[in-house]
Amino acid sequence: MKTLWIGMAVSLASPLALAQTTIYKHVDESGRVTYTNKPMKGAIVLELEPLSTLPILGVPGALPERPAAKATERTAAKPAVAVVTPKPLPTIVASIDRDTQKGRDDVRRRILQDELTQEEKSFEKAKQALLEERRNPTLIAAVRVAQQATDPTPAQQAEMRANIDRASGRIRGLQATVAEHEKNIEALKKELGAIKP
Repeated sequence: MKTLWIGMAVSLASPLALAQTTIYKHVDESGRVTYTNKPMKGAIVLELEPLSTLPILGVPGALPERPAAKATERTAAKPAVAVVTPKPLPTIVASIDRDTQKGRDDVRRRILQDELTQEEKSFEKAKQALLEERRNPTLIAAVRVAQQATDPTPAQQAEMRANIDRASGRIRGLQATVAEHEKNIEALKKELGAIKP
């Protein structure tokens, strides 16, 4: 009996626990906004009102009812325990006619296609910026100095490494941006492929 009540308490509390997730908002260089439940560099935490859940009213058996206790000597000495088995909720299936669903799919396809086009443009732009950064004369000069050094001291090696790191610092960020755009393009193509023609 105790297990039944614990199970019911956990099942009622689990939607509330899921509703209390932290949400992060991130805006990238191109102005694209991303909402996620995973922390991201440069993202801010959104303060959201907690969600509340309400029982379904008017459905018999949706909530277990407590039986009224009779005031007798027997119940006062040892309270009676009633096992209440909740009745299953009726299944409600929403049906949408074919034309409405096709219209929704067409709108979704158009939105995804627009996002894909924008993502491909951003990808090409980031790739071009990465290519230009790799041709950075400061980086090339730092690499050449390191390659031409014969028997450098540890201090000279550390200085050359620091010069290369300074000159190539932006490359790592651009590589991450290119990889992110590639991942987004792949996900959008997968979404588009899943929509029925």
